[in-house]
Parts: sequence; structure tokens; C-alpha cells
Amino acid sequence: MEKIESIIYKFLGGNKIEQKLIRCQSYRPNSVPKFKSQTNLNWLETVKLLNSIEIFDAQRIRSVIHKIVENNAEIFNADNLFITSFGSEGKSGGKIAYEIRHTKLFGNKKFVNSWELSKLPEESTIIFVEDLIGTGTQSTEYILTKLNLLLNPSHKPYLLTICATSEGIEKVSKETNFKVVNGIELRENEFQHYTENCKTFSNKIKRKLIDLNNKLKKSGSLDYDRGLLVSFFYSPPNNSMPILWKDGYPYKDKKGKDKKWFALIPREY
Repeated sequence: MEKIESIIYKFLGGNKIEQKLIRCQSYRPNSVPKFKSQTNLNWLETVKLLNSIEIFDAQRIRSVIHKIVENNAEIFNADNLFITSFGSEGKSGGKIAYEIRHTKLFGNKKFVNSWELSKLPEESTIIFVEDLIGTGTQSTEYILTKLNLLLNPSHKPYLLTICATSEGIEKVSKETNFKVVNGIELRENEFQHYTENCKTFSNKIKRKLIDLNNKLKKSGSLDYDRGLLVSFFYSPPNNSMPILWKDGYPYKDKKGKDKKWFALIPREY
């Protein structure tokens, strides 16, 4: 059976899909048939899902950064400009900061650590870098409870993000003193696949995906899932569908048996 499934996958463009997915560090080669076997999706629906995944590898991230800089020259040419990662050390902000450091546009820019923020000069422009703003809840909370304690009132803070939802940008902009500088807007009608306005999937497939992802959520927990099919090369964000990244999560299959989910692109942190 597994051999037949692999043949079908290859016939439906599996080689091209593998080339795409392998750009993600945590993807296990040729694991799509195993992933599909847990779902109630047929092969055509599965291929539709796989083709809809947006992957940001290092090259794409740097390309987006270039466009952000070109479109916001007045910010990046400011005196006393400093750049730092957004969030805890070693998280997604640090990954984007690494890519920025290796972009020629930033060769003469000053990078600082979070513990140096309070020592920066008056009127400094500080650009915090992150990969994605989803609901905006986590970003807003981090700014209000952590960063505002370190920043001088005269500082001019910006949150640079590779991509963001419209509602996430609005929440951060309205509830904090940070201005958002975004690369790609994850509009509802294009990227948020559960919504009625997004037509990527038929209503039938959409219902299947919603039911499937709901199996991988704890009742009453905070839900950051926005129905995105987005992954960065190092990890998917938690705003993407849980079926992509919640590896090892306990669930019950169609027969009521206890299982652990085999994620397509396991989240690394």
C-alpha cells in the first residue's frame, strides 16, 4: 500500500513538491505519503494543500528585506540607527537578524543586543526584526511588558517583519508606540485559508482542514492559528495550520484510537 501511495504521489508531481519542501530544515524527505495517511484528504486535495504552502528560504527572506529597505529609505538612513532582534534570544527574530547581517545593505549598520537598549543615545531609531506578525497578540504583549521597560521615551522604535496579517499590523500599531515596517501582507483573501473570503480551497476541503486542525488544539487554549500555510526555512510559525508543525501531538483517529500526529514540517521551538 505504501509503495502504491508513493507512486501516486510521484505521478501527481511529487518530485517538484519534494524540491520545494526540502528547503525547510525540519522536513523529512519523502514523508508526504505518511503525512497524508493521517488525514481524510484524497491525493488531489493533498497536492492542492502542498502546492499552497508558502516557503521563505534565506534567499527569499533577503529579497524581501531588500524591498523593505528600498521602500523605507528615510528610516534606514536615520542618524543613530540601531538594529536588534525581536523576542527572546535564539528565536525567530534572531534568525532574521542573522539574514539581515549578511545582507550587503546593512554592512555599516550597528547591531545591538537587547540588554544594550537602555544605553542607546537619545532620539535613536531602533529597528526590531521579526519573521511574522500573526494575531499581533504576542508581539503587543512582548512590547508592553518587556521592551517598553528598556526603551528611552525619546527612542523611535520600529518592528520590521517579513510578513504580517492585516489585523496583526493594526493591533501592534494601535496598542503600542511601535511602527510596523512590513514586507508581505498576509491578506485574508489570499493567505488565511479558513475564511469565507479566501477561495484557495473549496468549502468542502476547507471544512475538512478546519476539522483536522481542530483535533490538534487544546480546548480553551489561546489560538494563534490563522489558517496560514506559511513556513520559514528554519520553522513554521504557530499561526500556520497545526497539521504542518505539531509533531507528536496526541489525537484520536477515525476509529477513536490514540495516535500522535506526524507533522509535515515540525516546529523547532
